[in-house]
Amino acid sequence: MFRRSAAVLVTALLSSALIAAAPPADPTALLRDAVAAYSTYSYSGQVQNTDFGTNHTEAVLFRIEHRAPDMTRRWYLAPEPLFGDSIISHGDASYDIDQHNHRIIFTKDDALDDQVAEDDNFGLLLHNYRATMGPDEDVAGRSALTVLLVNKYTGQTTMRISLDKQTKLVLQKERYSPSGAVAEQMRFEQISYTKAFPAALFSVPSAGYTTIQGTFHGLPSNDLRAVVKTAGFEARGPQYLPDGFLPIAGDVSDIKGTRTLHLLYSDGLRSVSLFQNARGAPLDASHYTVRPAKVGPHDAKYLEDGSMTLVAWAADGLHFELVGELSREEMLHIAASVAP
Repeated sequence: MFRRSAAVLVTALLSSALIAAAPPADPTALLRDAVAAYSTYSYSGQVQNTDFGTNHTEAVLFRIEHRAPDMTRRWYLAPEPLFGDSIISHGDASYDIDQHNHRIIFTKDDALDDQVAEDDNFGLLLHNYRATMGPDEDVAGRSALTVLLVNKYTGQTTMRISLDKQTKLVLQKERYSPSGAVAEQMRFEQISYTKAFPAALFSVPSAGYTTIQGTFHGLPSNDLRAVVKTAGFEARGPQYLPDGFLPIAGDVSDIKGTRTLHLLYSDGLRSVSLFQNARGAPLDASHYTVRPAKVGPHDAKYLEDGSMTLVAWAADGLHFELVGELSREEMLHIAASVAP
């Protein structure tokens, strides 16, 4: 009896030693695995997206079927006006099926299913954010590992990501506003991994539907100088950007019949977009509270909604809209620095 008890004790001690010696999880490696998980695993489930705006909260509930590497269908369950509509994605091509109006809106967006980094710019994200482990949790009945993304310049936690412990698929994401409040949340309510999808599930219907082209931007380019030259007017750019932000891409497109230059800046997680044209359209902000501001000597308007801030103004015959996931103070600072 003594020998058996001693053996049990030794086994327990060895097991404890092995557990203690196990290396801690590497949050950066987990994020890399999360980027690859979307194109590796097929699954079906139910997802809720919630946008906690300043003036109102918007929630969308949808059923999702995904066949790796890049075929996805989302079926809207709520709110009521969207019930029955769906979005089918084939790679970067997206077909928004509006069954109520019998139309299909076709667009392209190569970051539609971006899992972690803005525009898949993972290197930039890691340059500006420190990944740390949070407490384990349970999401949709799955054991999940938690990774926190902490801004290296401000020390603020900007995003919390919950990964399936087995597959590393992103099961939940929470993005925080500059104040620290939760601004956006994506969460799987249920999920199961499967490859048994009928081929017709990802087929785009044609009978009875009119296909129209959605808002198409020009092909984004990393050569912002070349893009600016094609704008058709003397374009301007910001002389100030917050720590960690870099110019990422730009394009020129027609928005409501107006030739518009779009310049994108990012720190890998948050983004700032500067739109400018020579014939501005009135700001559609009927659902928001618009407040007056100043951009240098120019009158401006701004609105805040959750993590997003928009600033609009006109100067020297050009019209500007600056949209970003930054505080009002930072956005007005950027706007004031916009110069030829």
